[in-house]
Amino acid sequence: MHIMIRIWLSLLVLSAAAPLSAQKVSGDGIDADTILALKGLQLLDQRMNAIGYRLTTANAAFCDPKAASSGLLLNDVAQYADQETARFALGFDAPIGITAVAPDSPAEAAKLSPGNSLLAINNIAIEDIATDEPESEDQPPAYRRIDTINRTLQQQLAAGTVQLTIAEGGISKTVPVEAVQTCPGQFQVRVSADRSATADGKLVSVSSRLAEYFLSDDEFAAVVAHELAHNLLKHRDRLDAQNVNRGFFGQLGKSAGRIRETEIEADRLSVWLMANAGYDPQAAIRFWTRYGKEHGKGIFSASTHYRWKKRVQLFEEEIAKMAAMKPVEGKYAPPLLTGTD
Repeated sequence: MHIMIRIWLSLLVLSAAAPLSAQKVSGDGIDADTILALKGLQLLDQRMNAIGYRLTTANAAFCDPKAASSGLLLNDVAQYADQETARFALGFDAPIGITAVAPDSPAEAAKLSPGNSLLAINNIAIEDIATDEPESEDQPPAYRRIDTINRTLQQQLAAGTVQLTIAEGGISKTVPVEAVQTCPGQFQVRVSADRSATADGKLVSVSSRLAEYFLSDDEFAAVVAHELAHNLLKHRDRLDAQNVNRGFFGQLGKSAGRIRETEIEADRLSVWLMANAGYDPQAAIRFWTRYGKEHGKGIFSASTHYRWKKRVQLFEEEIAKMAAMKPVEGKYAPPLLTGTD
């Protein structure tokens, strides 16, 4: 318990001052508190990666289009002001490395591990991958290289098995990594002192403070599944087509009503995604009841979200629908994804 509190305090101090990537180590050598914060963040990344992979693989049969995945989460030391400290904390020998490997994934089957450095993808050297592609222009400069590398890996996986050249302890080797078809999804833990979660159409982001608040991976999965549901249902595209204002005026009138409709759908779909992935959908009820009693409406206090009691009622209704169904091969076909509602 004392270790987790210290990790959280380190993260809070870092995030309150500036993003973790902007922190600098004071004095000479490697700062122990920064190392502790980075390792704590890596643990959250690993949990997030495992939950995201499990949700997207378990529900792949109901997603269209699908995406190729290996279960890897990559990191770039360029994201951090003190790259020497980042390399030490993450165990990388090179600028790009593996920070998480999802359980039961092709990456785990290939015996890849956090701390492995990535040198090449299908004989394409990492340093030869261009970082000025138009698709990465909206990323902060320090994130453009990893964004491009992730996209390159995704493209190569879409063609089938990839050959990854990695280094560990100064020894390099090339290993084959298969691809599996999953629901599309990218996941990250964002260092922040607030409790929030977002979905931008592709990426699910959960703040570090909210991630520390969860009492179990089932609760963690409840929030990740909600945000993933937004992306799978293409809510951002729908709201854009309706010219919905997401700023201050989005809390009023028709815009608020249309945003609230997407929030209701995301709540409804989330428990189906959880159940199919083997998470307890009752955890959504437990989380929102606890959070609602402590903080009111929940993560957001805007008119675009139901109060926590109505959210719990939605979860109960959807769980009852599943209970009345006979699963096929252990899976429940989500009405919102299959059009059978």
